[in-house]
Amino acid sequence: MTIEKTLINFNVPTAMLKTFDRLCRLHGKSRSLVLNDLLYDYVLKVGQQAFSRIDQVRRIDENLKNALLQGVGDDLGDGSPKARNDVQTPLKSEISAIGGKDVFSTEGC
Repeated sequence: MTIEKTLINFNVPTAMLKTFDRLCRLHGKSRSLVLNDLLYDYVLKVGQQAFSRIDQVRRIDENLKNALLQGVGDDLGDGSPKARNDVQTPLKSEISAIGGKDVFSTEGC
């Protein structure tokens, strides 16, 4: 079975590449082998973290649904956030008269 491969090129600091090459030679591994191992480890680690977070969110969501079905949190209403008073009051005219001129005016800008 042949695995399809893609050539990638990227820039690294020269000093780091020299050290990397020395370490590769010391361990008898090619650059490609080490970079493939690093990529594989990254995919496993970050992939597991992503699925763990997805599971956590799913569990929280399920617990919230169950709590609402059991009547816990009935005082939460429809779930939309509300302000203390649902009535918006108009902006007071004194604010625009600070210093004797309209602070929101574009005049003189």
